[in-house]
Amino acid sequence: MIDIDWKDRAIERRYENKQLKKRIKELTLSRDTWREKAIERKEGITQLKRQVQLIKKNIQKIIEV
Repeated sequence: MIDIDWKDRAIERRYENKQLKKRIKELTLSRDTWREKAIERKEGITQLKRQVQLIKKNIQKIIEV
């Protein structure tokens, strides 16, 4: 009976480890995807800020004329 107990626990641990490794892969993929989205959005915001600055400069030039 003691032999069966350690075998069952070993099987459970193996199954649990397998599931945890799968979850780690899923979370890593999710994290990387969200990181890429965040970087793209940050770059987009930077580009929009530059455009706003150019528009403000153009408006100032028009007002000065």
